[in-house]
Amino acid sequence: MPHRPTTFALLSALLVGAAILPHAVSNAQDQGEIARMKSEYRRPAPRPVQNPALVELGRELFFDPRISASGKTACSNCHFQELGWGVTDARSRTDSGTQTSRKSQPLVGIGHAGKAPVGWDGRSATLEAQVQSSIATGSMSMRETSTPVKVEVIEERIRSDRNYAAKFQQSLPGSSINLDTIATAIAAFERTLEPKPAPFDRWIEGDEQAISQSARRGFALFNTTKSMCFTCHTGWRFTDDKFHDIGTTTSDLGRGRVVKDDESMQYAFKTPTLRSVRVRPPYMHNATQATLHDVMKHYEKGGINRPSRSPLMMPIQLTDQERNDLIAFMETLN
Repeated sequence: MPHRPTTFALLSALLVGAAILPHAVSNAQDQGEIARMKSEYRRPAPRPVQNPALVELGRELFFDPRISASGKTACSNCHFQELGWGVTDARSRTDSGTQTSRKSQPLVGIGHAGKAPVGWDGRSATLEAQVQSSIATGSMSMRETSTPVKVEVIEERIRSDRNYAAKFQQSLPGSSINLDTIATAIAAFERTLEPKPAPFDRWIEGDEQAISQSARRGFALFNTTKSMCFTCHTGWRFTDDKFHDIGTTTSDLGRGRVVKDDESMQYAFKTPTLRSVRVRPPYMHNATQATLHDVMKHYEKGGINRPSRSPLMMPIQLTDQERNDLIAFMETLN
């Protein structure tokens, strides 16, 4: 759990109090604590681009359906820029048109995830590995059909394109055009998918009119032990990039399918970023929560109580005002 200094306990106690008034965080001492908390959410500068030509190549490949078996499905089919590089579809569709068991995760800010495993269950160690598996054996492969397309066929499509041949030579001189270098380029592009400045960011930088009073209260509550939101949705990307069982109604073992010898990872899924969260309902890996209000009610109930449920996940009590304030805050992250 992230460290909180002793002044945080005061703010937490104030917000938890039954007789709290909406403007209770307005006194000087509490505002000092709010300022300290704001500093923890100040976004860093965009990651430096070491190879612009490689990123541009990856951008073209990301939107090119020829990297799929059918030649009809691009990476962008499941990751829309206007949705924080995510989707609103409850389930992703494979290249053959069948539905998967999970909703696509958003890619916004993924370049700042460091060495965290990729995906809801972290089955891929890197973005490169995720792209490779998707093309070779995953959702873009048509592997589940009677007429799968060999990876070599996909490689040849890209290799025989003069435009691509020139761009690979420019960005990766001397390298072959194959699944590995295709994945290298796409992953390089994905790491540049920075979220655009949101009203919340402007508030963090000093524009006091950027977000509403309700959203400010929601931010304060977000960072208290009453809501416990900050324990997993940490930092400016609002994710710890870790895996937790939050008690969702599912038979999907999540991370437990990958790490079979760790019982705490049963039903555990990666904490999604809250950046642009408002625009991509429904929520959770299995899209079981239609609205942010439904998400909050899930956390209030505490989810399914089972041995693997995260110790950070427990029933909480929120008033209607507090629930609305938390939602108002999350809506400033677009």
